[in-house]
Amino acid sequence: MVRVLGYLKDARVTGWVSLTTLVFFAAEWVVSATWRGYYGYREDLLGPLGVAFCGPQGNWPCSELYRVMNVALVLTGLAIVFVAASLLVQRVTERGHATLLMVAGFGLAASGMITHQVSYTWSLTATTVFTTLGSVSVLFIAMGSTTEMSAERRGVAVIAGIVSLVGYFSYIDGHDFFGAGGAQRMAVYGILAAVITLGTAGLRSAPVQNAETPELVEEKR
Repeated sequence: MVRVLGYLKDARVTGWVSLTTLVFFAAEWVVSATWRGYYGYREDLLGPLGVAFCGPQGNWPCSELYRVMNVALVLTGLAIVFVAASLLVQRVTERGHATLLMVAGFGLAASGMITHQVSYTWSLTATTVFTTLGSVSVLFIAMGSTTEMSAERRGVAVIAGIVSLVGYFSYIDGHDFFGAGGAQRMAVYGILAAVITLGTAGLRSAPVQNAETPELVEEKR
């Protein structure tokens, strides 16, 4: 437990863990590239990438690498949970904002374990928890962070959060402008981009000790 707490306090560890969320994009590309038939990022949702069979009757072979997507969802979700917990321990953000992001991470991880074939309803619920709480929490963290974060980094995180919200509302309202798959990906990609932006701030940080507590401040060029 002490070692885990030490990892959570280390901003550099937080940065590297946030970068592991890139495995999501790699897995999505690999699985969709091995799809048996046509798979479009704009038209098709993420859920079918994690099942062995799909189609109107649920009996069409999809990709033999579908398990890769499920593993990536779990790993990415747990990485987000770690980043959120780290931001809380490092006092980068408020407890409520970090808690929302942690719950969002658990939701994404759950969507990798509860696939559409296990339970379509619960899988969709888990994804909705991630996109809803994730988009809101990254906005709160970006705008309310107590650390000395560059305006560019903070701005990127805010824009990513806004893109995520736009995608989420477009998806749940059934708008066809981005397509169902495109809107869902906007919601997911925006959150992941914001998590990476916020989490990697520590990779350029140097520890500054004072008389009472250590603080991390971002190095200025």
